[in-house]
Amino acid sequence: MEFLLLWIDDLDDAFGALRHLAPRIIGFLVACALFAATGFALVVAPHVTLAIIALVLSAFLFEFARQRLMRSREAVERV
Repeated sequence: MEFLLLWIDDLDDAFGALRHLAPRIIGFLVACALFAATGFALVVAPHVTLAIIALVLSAFLFEFARQRLMRSREAVERV
């Protein structure tokens, strides 16, 4: 009986750790899947894939520049 209680306690601890780490594990798996999908797409259709990658990167750079500009405007307004 004591063995079962210890086993259930360990199982509960494992589920608690899994619940705590689940977002990080899922994020890692999604990143790996996107990496593999990008490699596959580069082999199958390199021109289209490179165009899509360039579009995503330019959108990221545009958003980064927009946020930086907004932060600098807020800093000027505070002064």
